[in-house]
Amino acid sequence: MAFFAWQGLERRALQRAAGEILEEASNLIRETEDEPDRSTFEEEFSDARSSYEEGRRFHSEEHHESALRSGRRSVALLSSILSALRDQGEDGEAHVISLAGRVEFKRGEFGEWEEARVRQSLRSGFFVRTTRNSSAEIMFVDGTLYNVRPETLFVVSGSRGGAGAGGPGQSIRMQYGLVDLSTSKRPSRVATPDAEAEVEQDSSATVAYDESANTGRFATYRGQMTVASDSGTVRNLGALEQVTQRRGRLSAPQSLPRAPDLIAPANSYEQKESDRELRISWKQVIGAAHYQLQISRNQLFTDNIIEVDRRKKTTATLGVRGAGSFVWRVAAVDANDRRGPWSTVHRFRITSERGEKSSDRAKDTEPPPLALDNPQAYGSIFIISGVTEPGAFVTVRGEPVTVAADGSFAKTLQVYDNGWSFVEVRAKDAYGNESSRPIRLYVDNL
Repeated sequence: MAFFAWQGLERRALQRAAGEILEEASNLIRETEDEPDRSTFEEEFSDARSSYEEGRRFHSEEHHESALRSGRRSVALLSSILSALRDQGEDGEAHVISLAGRVEFKRGEFGEWEEARVRQSLRSGFFVRTTRNSSAEIMFVDGTLYNVRPETLFVVSGSRGGAGAGGPGQSIRMQYGLVDLSTSKRPSRVATPDAEAEVEQDSSATVAYDESANTGRFATYRGQMTVASDSGTVRNLGALEQVTQRRGRLSAPQSLPRAPDLIAPANSYEQKESDRELRISWKQVIGAAHYQLQISRNQLFTDNIIEVDRRKKTTATLGVRGAGSFVWRVAAVDANDRRGPWSTVHRFRITSERGEKSSDRAKDTEPPPLALDNPQAYGSIFIISGVTEPGAFVTVRGEPVTVAADGSFAKTLQVYDNGWSFVEVRAKDAYGNESSRPIRLYVDNL
């Protein structure tokens, strides 16, 4: 009974969160429409509005997780547009839309490293770095989404090249590490110390650079990419192709295996902890010599609980050791160790039956952890974010909040009263134990 109650609460929380983010996107659309120089970003604004309409359609069809994803993309784009319009002369405008672990940035070469937060604004000349177990998703104003992998350092070097004129979009200069990127209506550029890649619009790609070995990898998974080395060599890549770079020299294009199709368990599968084992499987990929498998508690796949690099079978049996929410994905690798794109991400949840037994409830009386970030203020609108125990039920000001697989959460709320206000954040675990934290907010609309 407790399990089904949890399912209902999660669905309602997800529905509410999707509705709130779509309402925020609607407000930002009206705000952007009032900006006198909006035509500079007409394509980006159109893209943001399309994401908003897509989110509304998903919401009406009760696909609330998809609605939330589309709404967040729309809000990130619109926030970047407004920031760029109001901070004239600043290129390379971008925002952090999600992160895991410690992600840092500094404002120019001589700035001090600071910890990045969700909604953090990044401008041309800003440095961004991730540590060993951290990752971030960054949305640029032109709609390009970067997934910055662990141990990566780059500089935002925005170059709009004439917005609205079909020129090149944003760009970064990478010193080391790996980024996955998906472009929207414009190309985007990624430079390494020895080469530069231009990823065409509506494309997805990976760029990796090993500073110690002076080697790079440029792979296109969807669309097209052009790679030019400092020595003058140029390679044009189509979908599922890559080139490698060694000391300034580029290889010929090499084919990549496609992404595997996941079979079981179905997305959002639920299983009881007492079942002990969980079997996962995926379809065989032609040309694959083995597979990479990752299972994590967070969507950014950092600090993974399972990471297998050379799985020859297309099945795996996992020993279940504790309740929680998890995500998993698979990639195919050919005989030359060339990895193709990751599969779609599926999630599953392991539930504990102990919460239904009074004798077991008595064993766990410890409240769930509840750590809160500093609130981010945008006038009377605040972003409340933090982290708690995976699977906990969280409310902010009495309103449910969606909790990610790693326990992180974020809530947008508006405070109408001027002066100081107090907002309570609560987290409740499956045993009924509860933690609460007050947050003090200040609004000055005078």
